[in-house]
Amino acid sequence: MPQKNIKVKVLRFDPASEERPHYQTYEVPLTEGMTVLDVLDYIYENIDGSLAYYDHAACRHGICGGCTLVVNGKTCLACQTPVYEDIIIEPPSKFKRIRDLVYLRK
Repeated sequence: MPQKNIKVKVLRFDPASEERPHYQTYEVPLTEGMTVLDVLDYIYENIDGSLAYYDHAACRHGICGGCTLVVNGKTCLACQTPVYEDIIIEPPSKFKRIRDLVYLRK
């Protein structure tokens, strides 16, 4: 069976060098049981090491909330949210963004 690839759009922004956020699209091979955090890990490790996100959130069990993101318009925990198809990943809008998917939590 051929490998299924998905398109992952990530809202990127580096305030040190950019005026406004933009989407960047990546193609990621989908594997069974993959979560949003696994997708981000794949992008960082294999495609774009400049992507900023809370890698390997402290618990990976859906308890700490460190990996909270907005995926396809819904707030979720990246470590617990399974991926089956193309996705759009953004940081929660109510927090101050530091860079890409990293934001200041208060």
